[in-house]
Amino acid sequence: MSQSLPPNEARRVVQGRSASPRQAFTRRSKGPLVALPWALLLLALLPACKLAENYPDETGPRYSGDHRTADAASAEAPSSLTVVTFNLAFAENVTEAITALRRPPLAEADVIAMQEMDATSVDRIARELGLAYVYYPASVQVDGDDFGPALLSRWPLTADRKINLPHDDPYHQQHRIAVVATLDIRGTPVQVVSVHNATPIVGLSGRLDQAETIIDAVDGAEPLQVIAGDFNTSDPGSLKQTVKLFSERGFVWASGGVGDTVDSIIGGLPLDSVFVRGLSPVDRGVDKRPAGSDHHPVWVRFAWPS
Repeated sequence: MSQSLPPNEARRVVQGRSASPRQAFTRRSKGPLVALPWALLLLALLPACKLAENYPDETGPRYSGDHRTADAASAEAPSSLTVVTFNLAFAENVTEAITALRRPPLAEADVIAMQEMDATSVDRIARELGLAYVYYPASVQVDGDDFGPALLSRWPLTADRKINLPHDDPYHQQHRIAVVATLDIRGTPVQVVSVHNATPIVGLSGRLDQAETIIDAVDGAEPLQVIAGDFNTSDPGSLKQTVKLFSERGFVWASGGVGDTVDSIIGGLPLDSVFVRGLSPVDRGVDKRPAGSDHHPVWVRFAWPS
């Protein structure tokens, strides 16, 4: 792993845009460009909007650390593999999140995919839970904190990278990324991706493009793969289409059937999912006890291949 960047030395830069607002509001087909009517009004307002400050460099800023104990480093191969995905809502309630991640079934996690994180919060969670981690911010929030996905693991992380996603938010042009890391589980590599797709403002076609970009980036890299995170599948039909895309590319919807994962003013929403290739899910669920976020942590336990 490359050396991590100290938080006070991370250099912020404004990203070149990967997709124009007009492109972000078009259908996913290869045919003619078709703008959605409601998008035209939004486009007229764009010049007055404050643009996001993004991190375009594929190599960083990057933060990593290893707070595992000697006992964890020498652990035997598992009989199962537990994956948790958890959007911590701007990383505002870290203490409550740590309490949640310490109780079963989340306490059994081999790897935790987290979203809406900053470097200080990721390091604190990893330190208090005794985990290794890698974190890449995607952009800077209006409060000045970094914002991006992370991966935390009780197994060694042997490689990692950032995947830049297409279709920036057309309102603020906020960028989205995914973070990829390879776990070394007693000699067996498992590739895990932490995802935070854009909100529905980019349209379903844009979010499907983001999901396919991730699949293309990891396709064929490792036989055991997990893609987990917040896919922002709140609009009608978007979850079904996302599951269909992953299924067509050889992934199983491992968290299928867990139900809503987010509390909102319009009711429960199924935003967070886990997809897998090469592993068999044996149990899954949503921990709906208080965890410091409007998102509830989702967990899936897989049988470890013999």
